[in-house]
Amino acid sequence: MTASQSSGASSSRLPKLAIVAGAGPLPVSLAKAALAEGREVFVIGIEGFAGSEIEAFPHAWNRLGAMGKFISLLKDNRCEEMVLIGAVTRPDLRKLSLDMTAIRLLPKLRSWMKQGDDGLLRGLGGYIQDETGVRIVGAHEISGGLLAPEGALTKLVPDDSQKSDIAVAVNAARAIGALDIGQGAVACRGIVLALEAAEGTDAMLERVANLPEHLHGSETAREGVLVKLPKPGQERRMDLPTIGVRTVENAAAAGLAGIAVEGGGALVDDIDAMTEAANRLGLFVVGLPSAETRADTR
Repeated sequence: MTASQSSGASSSRLPKLAIVAGAGPLPVSLAKAALAEGREVFVIGIEGFAGSEIEAFPHAWNRLGAMGKFISLLKDNRCEEMVLIGAVTRPDLRKLSLDMTAIRLLPKLRSWMKQGDDGLLRGLGGYIQDETGVRIVGAHEISGGLLAPEGALTKLVPDDSQKSDIAVAVNAARAIGALDIGQGAVACRGIVLALEAAEGTDAMLERVANLPEHLHGSETAREGVLVKLPKPGQERRMDLPTIGVRTVENAAAAGLAGIAVEGGGALVDDIDAMTEAANRLGLFVVGLPSAETRADTR
C-alpha cells in the first residue's frame, strides 16, 4: 500500500463515538445505527437512568457528580465524538456526591443552571469539549433515521378542527420554549389544557388524562392534540424533543386525537413501532414543516 493509499484509508475512518446514555430506548437505537455505519462506539450509562440493555455494547457506568471519572472515560477510551441522548432529570446539586472535579466546577454549574436546561447543556457541553477535545454531535448527525419526517406518519390525518388545535398548541409550545420552560403543549377545542415543565411529557399527559372529562376527548371520541417543538434558539445537538410508543399510548389514554412535532426537529424512537401503535389506537402523528413552527399555523 502506498503512502497516499494509506492516508486515504485513514481519512475514511469514522470517529469513535461516545454515547452518554440516559433513560429510554434511544441510546441503544443510536448505538446500533452507529455500528451499522461502521463506527466504534463506547456507551457511558448514567447510573439511575440508563437501562441494563446498554451492556450489550462496550460500556461503563458513571454516576452524576463523578465528573473526573467521566472525563477519564472519554480520554481513556479514545473517544472522538460524543452524543448525549436519553432522559435525565435535572439533578439537585445539594444531594449529589460530587468528586473534586465537579466541586471545582460547582460555581459554573450553578451559573449554567440559572440559565435553564439549555444553558446548562451548553455550558457542560463546552466544558467537556474543552477538557477532552471530544466533539459533541447531535444524534440526528449520526442517524438521520431517528428524526421525524415532515408529513403524516399515520393513516389518520388531522381535520380542520384538529389543525386549529395544533396551531394553538404550537403557539403555546413556542411561548414556553422561549422561556426555556419546556417543549410540549396540549390543546383541545382551542384551549390550552397543559404545558410541559420539569415533570416531562408523560407526566403532563397524565395530568390531562385526570382533568374533568368534559375538557378533553375520550377513547370513543378523541379530541385535542399534543405538540412538541424544539425551543427557539435551542442547541439542537442536545435535548431535541422525543416521541415514541409510550408517548402515543399516554396521548391515547388522555383521549387525544393526535400528536404533532416539527419535521426534522424531533427524535422518534422506533418509528415503525410508534406508527403501528398510533394506527392501532386511532391517533394521527404528523411532522410539521419547520416554517410552520416559526409562524402562526393556518
